[in-house]
Amino acid sequence: MIHKLVAQAIDELGCEGRTIGIAPVGCSVMAYNYFGCDMIEAAHGRAPAIATGVKRSLPDSVVFTYQGDGDLAAIGTAETVHSATRGENITVIFVNGMTGGQMAPTTLPGQVTQTTPTGRDVAYAGFPVRVCEMLSTLSGVAYAERVAVDSVPNIRKAAAAIKKAFTCQIEKKG
Repeated sequence: MIHKLVAQAIDELGCEGRTIGIAPVGCSVMAYNYFGCDMIEAAHGRAPAIATGVKRSLPDSVVFTYQGDGDLAAIGTAETVHSATRGENITVIFVNGMTGGQMAPTTLPGQVTQTTPTGRDVAYAGFPVRVCEMLSTLSGVAYAERVAVDSVPNIRKAAAAIKKAFTCQIEKKG
């Protein structure tokens, strides 16, 4: 569903010919099979760093990352935070729940996964990272929104949010 919403936003904004996506190895590695724009594979967690380099070398391009929770919120936390702090003019699509069933930094307290069959124990694993809320406190972030795709109304909200994220980049807001 999220692949479709990203593709629709790119199509509606008429920017496919100048769009470059970055999908790291791991959960989102197959994203290149679903988008009609140029795609680059990044090392796990490094998509924002690659996106920064691409955007700085091709400033008129529309650059997005497509990342899962283990990639963005664990391995790539530093790249994500520092790209946001610098106000890099890129779009980051963060898909929570892509880890394939194991606990991730965003797994909720008590949530059962394959690696936490009795639920996430905050005494042992700590509390989840609230990525959107954390990034929204940084001055370099032009737009951050948490959306869901679990119902038709939420899918509509997610579509609007993804399009707005790309629009902020096109308008050079960061």
